[in-house]
Amino acid sequence: MSYESFQIEVIELGSRGVPLTVANVVAHLRTPPARVQQGLDRMAREGLLELEVDENEGYVVYRVRGLSTSLPLARRRAARPKPIDSITPVTYTRPSLRMTPQKSVTLAVVLGALVPGLGLAYAAPLRVVLPASLLVIVFGKLLAPLLIFAPLFWVFAIGVSALFGGLYAVRYNQEGHRAPLLS
Repeated sequence: MSYESFQIEVIELGSRGVPLTVANVVAHLRTPPARVQQGLDRMAREGLLELEVDENEGYVVYRVRGLSTSLPLARRRAARPKPIDSITPVTYTRPSLRMTPQKSVTLAVVLGALVPGLGLAYAAPLRVVLPASLLVIVFGKLLAPLLIFAPLFWVFAIGVSALFGGLYAVRYNQEGHRAPLLS
């Protein structure tokens, strides 16, 4: 699940009156506790959530900043119990909420530097990896006999591949999947 989807689900839980604790969010979203804790802390750092400590129980309760806790009149009317005759079954399907594992930016940079072009395969889309690898191989072969240009090319290829490896890892962590840098 991407961070943006996680934010929406947490805010929706808060709007339904669910106390936003790590345990409640895990139970509702069926996401690992470490990922939930990481997401809630990030939302708090960004100012979307406020932290409160329950002094009786000693656990942290998050509150969505700016979210009204009182229901508007139209929602209160809709929340009233309806006669049994008027109840119709409603099915709700929640989108997939699995959080994807994060890619290590450091590892992406190292792989990009160690294997220029092909090292991008850690986080970049394959439509980027294949042309980059082919460019490195072709120019490496063409410039190999030239004593001055070959080392310059390899230094340049290592630097560029390492830079793009890191950028693609950051983009992967933002989107939750392999994505182009510019979209």
